[in-house]
Amino acid sequence: MILISRERAFERARCLKEMNERIYGVEFEMTMQYLSLDILVPTQWELNEVKLLVVLQEIKHGYDAPPIILEYRGKYYILDGHHRAYALWKLGFSQAECIILRPKGDVEMKIEESVEKMKLKSLDDIKIVRG
Repeated sequence: MILISRERAFERARCLKEMNERIYGVEFEMTMQYLSLDILVPTQWELNEVKLLVVLQEIKHGYDAPPIILEYRGKYYILDGHHRAYALWKLGFSQAECIILRPKGDVEMKIEESVEKMKLKSLDDIKIVRG
């Protein structure tokens, strides 16, 4: 299993930025910021246990690929890096360095509805699955 590198996380963030700009017709800014893990809202309800164990070990040895977050209507949604954010949280970190995407104009997104349907409010709502 190969984990995403820090550089690749930035490449993914740029791709997500461009994709969202095309979809929503509004410019997105990309910034770096430390965020409290308690305010991150997952958009994925389950994580692979094997991958999580690998990420946990790698973080202990300096793995530092930041999660990619969408800031929308005052909330911070994880777009990419659920295993990384969850592992940091489980290891007792209170904050994580994040790549944040933020729309520069008004845009209507369905992300709020999606997480509500999955009953996701925090990292604590994620289930760990085998296999």
